[in-house]
Amino acid sequence: MSGEAMEPASAVGPGEAAVDDAPERPLGEATADDAAARELAEHNALADVFDDVRAQSAQSALVEPTRWPEIGLVPGHLDAEEFEMLVYEYLEDERAAEAQAEVAAAPVYRTATRAVGVPRAFGGAARTEAEDGGSADAEVKDAEEASAGAADAEATVCGEASFDPAAADATGDAAKGAPSAAEAVAAGETVKDAPPAAAPPEGDDPFAGLELPPGYRLVEMEGEFVLVPDEEAGPVERVVDCSGIVALVGAHSYYLYDRTAMTDAYAHWAFLAAEDDNVVTFVDCVREDSRVYPRPLAASSLGNPPFNLAQDVVAQTWDIVRESGAYPDIQQTTASNGDVYYFSTEHLSPAYAASLAEWDAVERKMHL
Repeated sequence: MSGEAMEPASAVGPGEAAVDDAPERPLGEATADDAAARELAEHNALADVFDDVRAQSAQSALVEPTRWPEIGLVPGHLDAEEFEMLVYEYLEDERAAEAQAEVAAAPVYRTATRAVGVPRAFGGAARTEAEDGGSADAEVKDAEEASAGAADAEATVCGEASFDPAAADATGDAAKGAPSAAEAVAAGETVKDAPPAAAPPEGDDPFAGLELPPGYRLVEMEGEFVLVPDEEAGPVERVVDCSGIVALVGAHSYYLYDRTAMTDAYAHWAFLAAEDDNVVTFVDCVREDSRVYPRPLAASSLGNPPFNLAQDVVAQTWDIVRESGAYPDIQQTTASNGDVYYFSTEHLSPAYAASLAEWDAVERKMHL
């Protein structure tokens, strides 16, 4: 086989250089652009996450990180776990910055290191006769200087030029400060010769000076101009607002809610329900009702959202709590109509708990 056959075929003729369809950018520039694009994607994903948290809190639901891959909020260059940590670390950094700002803005109170304005009769420093004499002389000198200053000011006011009609008639001259006739005519000609204010050009875009939000454009629809998303525009950096967002850390993950749309108490109950530990939920709710209100907890109340526990599940949980011996303060009482209540002896006595249970189950309804 000849040497010519061994050479690879080429579509480029002699003396011609190979040309790529798309010119390559410098490596450093391409890397910087990619890093900026990833940073923008993460930034906007954080904004989407916190907006979704607000929307879910308005629906009385906590947000778990497992939701974000399902609705497509995780950037393409991150996996679900990396994005979960990114959101949590961002919140922690923001809370730390807020705490530092509060400390810096806190008022600083200082205490006096010496007596201020203490009368002599109550321990004020005694003044010597020389000091008293010097102070008297200083006071007399200050009074004389003040009187002299007032006289100078009065003389200056009286010496100012003023317009005297009699003097103007005698001399034929205008008073100082009054414009002459020639000056008035010249001023009038200047104003007359001044060009008129430029009128706005006709036919120009009436929205030429309007600043549109990034990523939007004006479109005329049915005789009115409206803002619509610009499909041809590139990604726009959004505002990340995590104010009011709270994280509750559980056994395996964390949960987010918006404090302005969901109360802390309900968020705590939803957190217990999401952790799916019936014993912890039961004990926590019983102790909270006994401590806060105070009142025994009706067994039927655990069937409401966010717990949604069936009555047989509540009864089984009570058996576990009682048999475990780990919660000796949790007790049960029953009203005369058979309604079951639970309470904590750390905050309610058995007699008081029974009385409150009877009122809630029987007597309260008699007074409605």
